[in-house]
Amino acid sequence: RIIKHVREQAPEWQIWDVKIRKGLPKILDEEIEVLVGKILEGLPSEVAGADLALFLLEEASATLLIPELARKLDVRGLICPVDDYRVLPRGLELQLSEELEEMGLPFSFPRPFCSLSSGPGPIHAFSRRFGRPTVAIELEGGRVKRVKVIRGAPCGSTYYMARRLVGARAEEAPSLAGLYVQIYPCLASHVEDPLLGEDMIHLSAMLARAAVEKAIRDAQRGA
Repeated sequence: RIIKHVREQAPEWQIWDVKIRKGLPKILDEEIEVLVGKILEGLPSEVAGADLALFLLEEASATLLIPELARKLDVRGLICPVDDYRVLPRGLELQLSEELEEMGLPFSFPRPFCSLSSGPGPIHAFSRRFGRPTVAIELEGGRVKRVKVIRGAPCGSTYYMARRLVGARAEEAPSLAGLYVQIYPCLASHVEDPLLGEDMIHLSAMLARAAVEKAIRDAQRGA
């Protein structure tokens, strides 16, 4: 869903995708290079040197491949969103961060993906269009007349929320925004991140609600 949405919203970007099979067995260090080579088989040569690698992982075992994949692809930046704490616990994130820093590669591990707001180099370019929701709202008669998405969640939930909010009462819109994001359905999990003290799906809802609250205030001040 994320790849489909990014392609739709940024048709001028050249995007390649490759799937990593589920159910990878325990991977030994000496096996990583061979496995990565197999994963990248068939990709066109122009993929090498790409601006950004976006790792959308569903299993913790696949995270161990990230540094070698980044090396092979020779990318200029890397984003690995964490929508489920079980896929990338904090200890593993620290391990990967240290390795990526040694490589001199800009990276980001947004928790959840829709919390991404900035970053170095190509991560910044991506985050200008996808990440923490930012919207502009036009009010009429105390109700939402129009919602413009300035920056949307990578999964597409912000656009869904924007369509559903039209006609809502201004005072109800923020709460409805959080609800609509969760029923999209949101890709974030119900697993709590112990450092943040919240599960990812509630954080996604809070970010959507905050975006709409700000947009409502801006609209009311400008009225």
